[in-house]
Amino acid sequence: MKKFIPIAGWLFILLGFAALFFYIVLPDLKTVILSLTAVSISNGIFFLVSEGSTLKKFFSSRSALHGTNAIILTSVFLGILIFANLLIHRHKQRFDLTEGNLFTLAPQTKKFVAALPREVKLTAFFQIETAEKIAFTNLIAGYLEETDKIEIAYIDPDKNPAVTKQYGVTTYGTIVLESGTKETKIQNPNEENLTNALLKVTRDEQKTIYFLEGHGENQINSLENEGYQTAKTNLEQDGFIVKPLLLLQTGEVPEDASVLVVAGPKKPVQAEEQNSIQSYLDKGGAVMMLVDPKSKFGMEPFLKDWGVLLGGDIVIDPMSKLFGGDFAAPVVNQYTVHDITREFVLATIFPIIQSVRAIPGSRIQTVELLKTSENSWGESDFESGTVKFDAGSDLKGPIPVAVVATKLIGTEKP
Repeated sequence: MKKFIPIAGWLFILLGFAALFFYIVLPDLKTVILSLTAVSISNGIFFLVSEGSTLKKFFSSRSALHGTNAIILTSVFLGILIFANLLIHRHKQRFDLTEGNLFTLAPQTKKFVAALPREVKLTAFFQIETAEKIAFTNLIAGYLEETDKIEIAYIDPDKNPAVTKQYGVTTYGTIVLESGTKETKIQNPNEENLTNALLKVTRDEQKTIYFLEGHGENQINSLENEGYQTAKTNLEQDGFIVKPLLLLQTGEVPEDASVLVVAGPKKPVQAEEQNSIQSYLDKGGAVMMLVDPKSKFGMEPFLKDWGVLLGGDIVIDPMSKLFGGDFAAPVVNQYTVHDITREFVLATIFPIIQSVRAIPGSRIQTVELLKTSENSWGESDFESGTVKFDAGSDLKGPIPVAVVATKLIGTEKP
């Protein structure tokens, strides 16, 4: 029996450190930590009871006193290391050293995840430690840094066929997202489809965006250069419902419209339609107008009432050549501070655009959002074939090319 006493002492120390290690590094393994702690304490009690008299004599000797000092110093050093590890674990910082920052989330993704309205459960079906699982683990780590509302569980389909069948999963790498009564599945997870899936299960109400039709507008189902099929697809992936609207038939903007987009009309918008749009705005609606230069769409007076003046020119920017573009595709690098432009950090290019200015003294609150460079100008005589700045007739840069106009509901009509 005596030969087991030293072993018990060593087990007490080793298992104790093992339990501490798991507590710091893998705190979720509670069963393992408790088991190691219990076995360590049991061995420690057995050792102390068996060697109590021997230990008392040892600690009373001179050599033991010097040894005790060494033990104390060693314990202090170990304590510092343990404390440092705890600080690192509790306040960890994640670094993405991959080329192109593969595991760094986009700012809009971080903003969305940080504001998740409710808990989301993710169940990931991967084989143990495959490359796909490791890639997903790195991806989801960025989400977990932004919120504590995501709970994740990993299931090996080969080892848990019953659970896999319960979720209706038939493919490795499937992620099931659940929130409230909503559920959705994605495969080959990446930032785009994972964020869209989170949006789908947490958004209680889908917003609807209508695109006006009937005046030669850019079509939402067209893949041509001026078509908006790509924009429509991206909006739908972000959880929006996108529909066309023929006001000449409906007579009014639907009540479920979150935004009405008037994109590139080439024919006049009738007075009845304009009245319907105004009525929609008076009820708190939102309209986005994208108007090409020289367009005969008939809403210039409507926009003036809202404090917005279309220049009827074409913005020229010689600096665009430096970016490999055309002089008629000005570069915008000045963004006025506003909720709309808050996340704008990169320069943008606008091919064939006119100046859009806020009318001074308007009763409507207007803000010029985007401006081109100082080298640009608004060319008023583009048809002459000679493109050069004329101080007498052209608008000198920076040129505003986007204006937002707002008014309180119930106030005097613009």
